[in-house]
Amino acid sequence: VHMTRHLAAYWATDRVRVNCLSPGPFPIPKGIPAEMERRLCTKVPQGRMGLPHELKGALLLLVSDAGSYITGQNLLVDGGWTAQ
Repeated sequence: VHMTRHLAAYWATDRVRVNCLSPGPFPIPKGIPAEMERRLCTKVPQGRMGLPHELKGALLLLVSDAGSYITGQNLLVDGGWTAQ
């Protein structure tokens, strides 16, 4: 995150935006043990793990003109995990 902030400030005059995306618990291709997934889900306010397609909106915002004034940010996509 600090590198993101540093690079965003360094390259801002060149109109380069630097941001990072921090996903919360998302499933992995091989899967995880059911008990581990159940425990993770109890810690997330939304009560479930994220789905891969749920990262798309955040990524589209950061790369599109809609996010043209966003730089040096860490966007959390974690179902409320860090809101607790």
